[in-house]
Amino acid sequence: MREKYGEPAEYDMQWLFPAAAAVLGVVALVTGGLAAGLLLLAGGVGVGFWLSHRAQASADARAAWLRSLYCRRCPALFLPEEALAD
Repeated sequence: MREKYGEPAEYDMQWLFPAAAAVLGVVALVTGGLAAGLLLLAGGVGVGFWLSHRAQASADARAAWLRSLYCRRCPALFLPEEALAD
């Protein structure tokens, strides 16, 4: 049950590759490589946007896990706002 009810994994966002692609894209644009520059710049921004959403989803899952409650009668995990009083 550890896999099902355990703490969600933390996702550390890696900014190195998207930032490097964006910088290379700007350098390529300045030196005259319009197509390569636009492709690298758009790719760096797109990957950075995707990674930021992934990191936010991981943080949201961890926050929900920290607020979660366990049922002592059955193996259930639920949020306090989903709880039903007997």
